[in-house]
Amino acid sequence: MVAQTEIEGVQDFSALVPRRGQGAQYRYDWALFADWCTALGASALPADPLALASFLDEHPAAQSTQRRRVAAINWVHNASGYPAPGSARVIRQVLSARAGRRVDLSRAAHGALLTLPTVGWPQGLFGRRDALILVLNCIVGISATEVGNLQRSDVTYDGSGVIVGAGHAVELHPLADNPQCCPVAIYLRWARLQAFFDRYPSNRVLARSLASAHEVADGAVETYGKLPGLRDGQDGPLLPSFDQWGHFAALRRDRRGVSGKSVTAIVFAHLTGAASASHTRSNPTDRRSADVEVEEEVSSPGVDGSESGVDCTSLGQETLTEQYEAAIARKYADVRALGDLAEAFEDIDRKADAILSRTEELLAQMGMA
Repeated sequence: MVAQTEIEGVQDFSALVPRRGQGAQYRYDWALFADWCTALGASALPADPLALASFLDEHPAAQSTQRRRVAAINWVHNASGYPAPGSARVIRQVLSARAGRRVDLSRAAHGALLTLPTVGWPQGLFGRRDALILVLNCIVGISATEVGNLQRSDVTYDGSGVIVGAGHAVELHPLADNPQCCPVAIYLRWARLQAFFDRYPSNRVLARSLASAHEVADGAVETYGKLPGLRDGQDGPLLPSFDQWGHFAALRRDRRGVSGKSVTAIVFAHLTGAASASHTRSNPTDRRSADVEVEEEVSSPGVDGSESGVDCTSLGQETLTEQYEAAIARKYADVRALGDLAEAFEDIDRKADAILSRTEELLAQMGMA
């Protein structure tokens, strides 16, 4: 095993590769990798396969150079008694584990789709939109932020399948024997609702239409007819925000749809069974909401104190007001503290998938597959 030395508590990576004899030709390549890991605070020995993949991605070079770098890192690991992180088998194991998580997410989304309503007001509105969010984010794999950025014109239906453009180049095919989970049917139910609102821009009319619609169930026959084309001024967010009364927020005034944080919150709520079933108003009002927060996208559990066993009727008005304001302050403090962590983690996960895939291709090109 190659000797390892410590210098003032920090591992001397240069001592891992001999100056002469077997492995000497790997000295520079190993030093480059070790220095890169040290700068990032990552472990060079043993190295995570994702760290090696990131290193190769950030240090583009000729194929022969990349082959030598992988060989150097593998040699040091083998000589030190650790598994080589640059073998195609290890890279594929990581890819397989990530693919397994995607399959689990897709399976959970299919289960959630069976519980989402398609009729009633405004639960049918929420259910149809959230079903499409689950399909695009959990089953297709489009990131939460990109789902919110999709415009109506980015998604087209030719009478047989749905094509998601905007750089995604995804095609969805019908599952006629499963209308509740059919991605094409889910898209059409939402797109037809938007087309209906184009023609009758009234929440009252939309509410009456959803209230009289038939719920989708096993054995139902889905209609896959074509959609009316978008006219000038009708394009806008595919998945807009709306408040708890079903009023669209900033409809067509800008190109922003539901935020990435809201998409993540909606998906999490449905997959964990935490989504509220309280959207059951039958008579929409004329109240409008200018800004829709994450809490309005997916209703949280009741705030009447019943879950904690508090009898609110015994509390004075001043006490109730103080408790309400304190709860709101804590909620906003939590939102500020979390910031954009959900989007940041999602971006890291997406980049990791891309890096690992490119590394697998590189290993195959180098004959190490």
